[in-house]
Amino acid sequence: MGKTRHTLSIRLSQCDGAAMRALDLMERRGFSLLTCSLEEGDHNGRDMLVTVLALKPGDLLKRQLERLCDVIFVEQLSVDALDPPMTNVQDISRRN
Repeated sequence: MGKTRHTLSIRLSQCDGAAMRALDLMERRGFSLLTCSLEEGDHNGRDMLVTVLALKPGDLLKRQLERLCDVIFVEQLSVDALDPPMTNVQDISRRN
């Protein structure tokens, strides 16, 4: 089983440190952060879009993030299974 890329949309509260706590949870749980964007929010919170890479399922990360008091909601947008790297493959050169 190879690593899978998961993209999640996270709505955070406006309190200080909310984004850092969410990112810290991802790292501690073994999800490697590939991309992260954080939009300045309004009085209802702010939006963070992350793409992580892991052997674990993305819905596990979704449930873990939902337990943080600073997280308003989480939506898993996509799951991209990465092809396992091919080993012992040699290029074929053709002569004309």
